[in-house]
Amino acid sequence: MNKRFSDSSLSQQLALIAATGCLLISLALVALAATSSQHMQESQQAVFGNALAQQIARRISAALETGDLLSIAASLHRFLETSSAAEVAIFDVEGRALGQAGSAEGDYLQQYRSPVRVDNNIAGEVVITISTAAAETARLRFLLSLLGLAVLLSLAVYGAARQLGQRLLGNRLQQQARTIALEDSAAAPATANELQLLQSRIDALPMDLLRARSGSGPREENYRDTAVLYLHLVSLVDYVDTLDEQSLHRYTDRLHQVVYAAAGFYGGQLQVVRQFGLAVYFSGDSSGGSAAFRAASCAWLVQAVCGELEKQMSRSLTVAMAVSCSELGRGDETDIYPGLYIQSTLDELQTLCSSKPPQIMLSPSACEDIDVSSRLEHRPSELGDYVILEQFAGSWDDLLERQLRLILKRLRDTP
Repeated sequence: MNKRFSDSSLSQQLALIAATGCLLISLALVALAATSSQHMQESQQAVFGNALAQQIARRISAALETGDLLSIAASLHRFLETSSAAEVAIFDVEGRALGQAGSAEGDYLQQYRSPVRVDNNIAGEVVITISTAAAETARLRFLLSLLGLAVLLSLAVYGAARQLGQRLLGNRLQQQARTIALEDSAAAPATANELQLLQSRIDALPMDLLRARSGSGPREENYRDTAVLYLHLVSLVDYVDTLDEQSLHRYTDRLHQVVYAAAGFYGGQLQVVRQFGLAVYFSGDSSGGSAAFRAASCAWLVQAVCGELEKQMSRSLTVAMAVSCSELGRGDETDIYPGLYIQSTLDELQTLCSSKPPQIMLSPSACEDIDVSSRLEHRPSELGDYVILEQFAGSWDDLLERQLRLILKRLRDTP
């Protein structure tokens, strides 16, 4: 049923929805009218029945006072002939019948009672039975006429909504579908629904060819001083030709976890820049220090974690690392100039790390950083102007030790 509804034309869908809504509202109004008419009818019948009971009670009060049962019976019969009551009876205070006229049979019977008083004393009770079948039949006829009117109104709304929907929406959508149709659009699934037809025609359009990509322009973070930590994966060079694919994947995944975890403490951005080379970029201000100092701290963490993991592994985790600075960042797909500019720095770091220095190397530009010169110690090396990272000041060394323990714990919990 849902499939047939969704495949039908838009005008028919709107017409069905409008007609269903109209029918529901009409049925609610009919139900309200039924409840209201029943309550009003019962109220009117109660007033009428009680009035009749009080009337006959007054008539027979004198006869009941003298005990004239013949007069009581005659009064009951005369009352039954002149009123719409089906049955009338009188009972004494002990519930014994003193007289009765008529017979009440069938459905829709209502009884009404009134006390018979003699000198302000209750001497008996009158019970009148009235048939409400005629009133109930009239009420049902009225409700059925309302239901028929509701159905007719819903059919009228269906027809009007279908015509308006086809004229205002259906024809326009079909025209749009024909406008954007391609030569091979005949292969589209046949459907009476204008929206589905329009959607199929739109899906058939080569949107990738019609939509041009536009760059967002230079980004400020790509034009700030950036520290680069270059990592040459020395051990991976030897393992590429000796390990099977599954083992090689596990090994590189472990290296990735180490570098990624260390860079996370200092806001570094990891990127593969050479076949066996990774670069972690640091830029901007941070509570962890300047960009160059954070790069050096990250390098120390990577070296320390690899040293601890090698004690538990059968394979080596040798990584040659060097830190340098660049005036621009790594760039992105919307601005390639910074990425082109920083390539010279990456080439210099790659050449340096290809010689496999056993210690972390710092470039002259990194050593000029205030945080680097005041928070860590370094010594000259035989590799040009680059120096070797020795150790950090006491407070920073304690922080790095805590970070080292956190990384090792996380790696042990990770399979």
